Amino acid sequence: MKILDSYWFNPMGGDIIGVVKVECKYDGIKFYIGNVYKYPDEGGLDKKKDEITIAEKGAKFPQDAGLKLIP
Repeated sequence: MKILDSYWFNPMGGDIIGVVKVECKYDGIKFYIGNVYKYPDEGGLDKKKDEITIAEKGAKFPQDAGLKLIP
């Protein structure tokens, strides 16, 4: 899996949420969404590390919505 890009949301008073665009060897382009602070030992301060955490542990994000955020 290769991380291509990411998009971040910073809700007022809440944790940062990221959407990560990845290229999978057999499945093509996929998007994942997650909150890195729910994995306190694995991120929250480092963009690359946070992208990896979301790509590995995040929820699937709809491709059509992902392409609007990260073309």
